[in-house]
Amino acid sequence: MPRTTPATTTTPAPSAFRSPLLTQSPVDIRAQDTYPCALPPLRFHHPTGLDLRLHFDGPGRRRPESGPRRSGRAGCVRDDEGAVKAEPPPGEECLLRVGSDRYELVDVHWHMPSEHTVGGVAFPMEQHMKYRRVTDDVGPAEAGDSGYTVVGVFVHPGQANDSLDRLLTSARRDERPWAVPDVELDALLPPCTESYRYLGSTTVCPYTPGVRWNLLTHPVQVSVTALAHYRRLFPRGNARAVQPLGDRRIAVDRHRWW
Repeated sequence: MPRTTPATTTTPAPSAFRSPLLTQSPVDIRAQDTYPCALPPLRFHHPTGLDLRLHFDGPGRRRPESGPRRSGRAGCVRDDEGAVKAEPPPGEECLLRVGSDRYELVDVHWHMPSEHTVGGVAFPMEQHMKYRRVTDDVGPAEAGDSGYTVVGVFVHPGQANDSLDRLLTSARRDERPWAVPDVELDALLPPCTESYRYLGSTTVCPYTPGVRWNLLTHPVQVSVTALAHYRRLFPRGNARAVQPLGDRRIAVDRHRWW
């Protein structure tokens, strides 16, 4: 069954006239910067179980700018501690639908501590599920759209989560890929997918603007052992600092639990 949230309006469209420097991520989520509205549902269509391919995306490597619409920048060198990324096997349809837009999963990766904060408070970890648009119905008003959307999930220590525990405890600083079998992607999401939504950027260089963020209001739990293993890989942390929100507003589902 797809996961849904109450729905009818769309998230604010990217503006072609707003400077990329003013639309960076992550941000601090504060009540005074949010406005409740009826958002289009996040509808996930994931296979039952997948063998994910993981690799260490290390620092010191030059990243070209990505996305359907490039700004002409040459990219940059990643200068944090890197991250572990999990990718679905080729040919598997791991889809997300948001209104009329359809996206396919690019990768899942983790930052420690959380990059986004809520009222200035960070979670121990933040999971990013990065999707690329596979529909081509972007109008002129959305010329600044990168074509990417990210589902951010806060991760909190608690009950073990078989799929997430196995992914995190397999993590290593090795660019040679390895596999984790039979992962339930839906288990990486909380039962409630109400969200905060805003227009931002990628959080690693080249900090590509025009990314639609869907930050879930509910966290997922994972074992203390799995969190501790990932923390040992990144003792300095691999989270980008919070960026100024500027004049942006953050949309939030009308019916949220916290």
